[in-house]
Amino acid sequence: MNLKRFIPIIIVVGVFGTSLVGISAMGQTEPKGGMNLLKEEMVALERAFEGIIDAVIFGNMKLIKPAIPPLNKAREKVGQAIKAGEKIILPKNQEKFKEFLKLDDKFHREFEALEKAAEGGKKKMVKDQTHKLFDACVVCHESFRK
Repeated sequence: MNLKRFIPIIIVVGVFGTSLVGISAMGQTEPKGGMNLLKEEMVALERAFEGIIDAVIFGNMKLIKPAIPPLNKAREKVGQAIKAGEKIILPKNQEKFKEFLKLDDKFHREFEALEKAAEGGKKKMVKDQTHKLFDACVVCHESFRK
């Protein structure tokens, strides 16, 4: 079997599939008509991970830094909403919102560690930290996603 034939197909499916996930999340709205801020943060996270994955694959740590500001901005909006007393709706286990916030804070500390590793050009640490972050995504989605 000639695997070289399948590489372009795998790339197209991967890129197209990732785009559909983002579009799907962006289309979900709150009753007022605005996008759920938490979902907005997840879309920003997905886009950041696209840059991070490219950085890991190509060994170019400079691709990470530009991917992070939109995520930080989205997270800041969630934080401001919480401080203002707005309710952030979780898809599942709303009664565990405080636990969610703890996981989210830990996640973003780990994300900062990734950013510092990238700034220092520490490729192995970036790779390990990326894996750790993906694991954290899975744990959170198991608890708080439909």
